[in-house]
Amino acid sequence: MDISVTGGATADLRAFLRENRVSLPKAYDIAGGAMQLAVKDQVFKAFDADQDGKVSADEIAKLGNNGQDKLADKQALVSAFDRNGDGALDVGEFGASRLLDRENLQTLLGVQDEKGVAGWLVSRADADGDGALSLDEYAAVASTRVGSGRIGADGKAVWDPVEKVNADRFGWTDADKDGRLSVDELAAKLAAAPEIRRIGDSGQAVGVLSAAADGDGDGGVSAGELAAAAKAQDLDTGPVDDLMRAADRDGDAKLSVDELRAAVQAQPRLFKLGAADDPGAPTAGEILLARLLRSTMDSLSDRTASELGGALNRTA
Repeated sequence: MDISVTGGATADLRAFLRENRVSLPKAYDIAGGAMQLAVKDQVFKAFDADQDGKVSADEIAKLGNNGQDKLADKQALVSAFDRNGDGALDVGEFGASRLLDRENLQTLLGVQDEKGVAGWLVSRADADGDGALSLDEYAAVASTRVGSGRIGADGKAVWDPVEKVNADRFGWTDADKDGRLSVDELAAKLAAAPEIRRIGDSGQAVGVLSAAADGDGDGGVSAGELAAAAKAQDLDTGPVDDLMRAADRDGDAKLSVDELRAAVQAQPRLFKLGAADDPGAPTAGEILLARLLRSTMDSLSDRTASELGGALNRTA
């Protein structure tokens, strides 16, 4: 029987794709998105202690006052999301890590809701101490990744100056038109912004999954160890044998890092957002591996956020 075309595998694929949506089905609020990016950029800067535009494992650990015993987890997080292989996370890689997803972001800040997040942003920029942001204060923390423009008469893009972009977003957020953004006004826009989840390349987490699942430390992952890893993530263990048959190239009854990586490369569209290759319907085993890698990345992010809970409010 060809498991790749069974109804069960097809249902599993549909479920996997539902689990990994890029964003929630919610209308995009332009000003809300700008405020959301302002918060996320400021969080990135708070992590980036040396302001070199990258966040290292050491910087993550130091922010939480974690000792060397916790550094391994931070290095695993960085390796799982470090797509360009430079040993640190740039702003895009950091955004894909899920540390900036709504729940984890609130955990990092030690707050309960958008009002708490808005208050943190105000604390970063409120130079005159009036509890709100003027246009100049907002401009000081506004994301440089926000832009707007139009198509000119010559058919080329004409981008608005940053001053206009910031003034427009500020005006759309300033509900009472008093020239100041209060915590409540910022919170309202943050609540209106959709949760946009950037999906990282989960193929990067192969080494992390292999190390975590290799219970006996023999350098390979057996069927039993795969099943244990799946159970730990509340995943169906049924496709384990299918994955072993497909990926165990040397027939030693265990999967090396190289064999797991080859399985990822066989179905790039399950692991890389927007991958152009389409090698056909994935097997149930390949879908299980994709879920294991995704859950590995998610648990790294959730655990890091929990360990750093409130750290950013302590350094604001």
